[in-house]
Amino acid sequence: MRVMHKLFLSFSYNRIRKSLLWPVIFASILIAGCGIGDSVDKITKKVDEVTDKVTDTVEDLANTTSDIAGDTVATIDGAIDALDRNSASWQTVLQDLTKQLTADAQSTIRNEISDLLNRSVAATGVEMRCDLDFIGARVRQALVRIRAHLLNEPEPPAEPALCHVVPAAVDMALDANRRNKIEIFGYDFDTTPIKVKLHDKSRTIDASKHLNMLTHYHMTLNLGGNGVPLTNVSNRLTLEWENDPISSIAVIQPATPVCKEEIKTVPPSAEITFTPQHTQGDKEFFGFGPEIWATAEWIKEDKQVKFKLWMKALQTKPDIALPFAKSKPPTKAEGTHLISYYKAPSGWRIESIESDTKSSAHYVDTDHNEDRQGAGPNGPVKEFVFRGDKKGDDAGSYTGVDVRFNPLVVKLVQEDDCAPASAVKSLRDIGQLAPATIKRLNPDLMKLHIRKP
Repeated sequence: MRVMHKLFLSFSYNRIRKSLLWPVIFASILIAGCGIGDSVDKITKKVDEVTDKVTDTVEDLANTTSDIAGDTVATIDGAIDALDRNSASWQTVLQDLTKQLTADAQSTIRNEISDLLNRSVAATGVEMRCDLDFIGARVRQALVRIRAHLLNEPEPPAEPALCHVVPAAVDMALDANRRNKIEIFGYDFDTTPIKVKLHDKSRTIDASKHLNMLTHYHMTLNLGGNGVPLTNVSNRLTLEWENDPISSIAVIQPATPVCKEEIKTVPPSAEITFTPQHTQGDKEFFGFGPEIWATAEWIKEDKQVKFKLWMKALQTKPDIALPFAKSKPPTKAEGTHLISYYKAPSGWRIESIESDTKSSAHYVDTDHNEDRQGAGPNGPVKEFVFRGDKKGDDAGSYTGVDVRFNPLVVKLVQEDDCAPASAVKSLRDIGQLAPATIKRLNPDLMKLHIRKP
């Protein structure tokens, strides 16, 4: 957007300059009889005067445009702050944000916000199977990308997310007409391509051409006669994003057993330290807070668990401004830290995270000491140790957090040549298992014993 403003200003500058200089040049021809030297001096002086006026006009226009852009960023920041306090209120936040963006220069951003609202509302139907907090988190990510675009900063990628796959497995003993597609629900499917791979004992086939995106939150995988070429040796389908598996769908053959399962407790790793970057205002909180938010979560992928930490520190009052001086925006530090925390052993995948997946903290710093915030025994974080304000610069160098972990508890499922118990039960409940398959697998389900380490 800044590039567009610069091009517009440059274009305006040239047009204004040319329109004002032509009369000057024409006048020079008329007064040529007064002497070439005097004429050149007069022309040069006149050109300088015109150029100064044009420069002042362009600078005033640039300052006005900059003020509008700054107001837009501040308005979006307010919406992001509101979502930090209550992500489930995303619909109200977006509606209020659209109303606040009223200037002509904000119309493009207002349209983006309106599209985001419509997109998010559409993704909350009963088939979505994702909760409001999930939608709120995705809305926040979208606003952060819009803000980064306004400031010409790197935009975080929009990673697609899966919420539900129906059916969770494919029973080859079922009549072909009753297993002709898989429906996939989630979010941001239109950002980057999702690939589909078909696996058997000896090969892997790219079946992505049979994946149809109906909306950004709904896809179908064609398993019919002109769809994925399932055979009697196929054992699973995987959905992948940027070469990482994000979902696995078992193909149940006549001899496929129920997968072995295991609960594994992963001991806490060493504590980590995170210092979010300075994003607004000067770098000194000046004794006004800061108010601090932090959220930590386990993110389950097919073969690993990632740890994601977000922290924001915001000055509670603007700096004290001198009379007639323009007040500065409140100091802010904000950022996200993402690491790979645990990887499943070979031949196994992660079915679920059995411990709580989120920990959070929120408080206002009132001194120059470290502040300990216990997060409980069940989520990712046992204790946050925050650093907010001190004498001198804070944001980007001092303000941050140490994280001390709780154990991570995951359910591991055998990966190859078997059907997960959860998928088998799901298919049985919705009538997507053939009677012969139910009869064969029911004893395995009855005697399945989850081995604990």
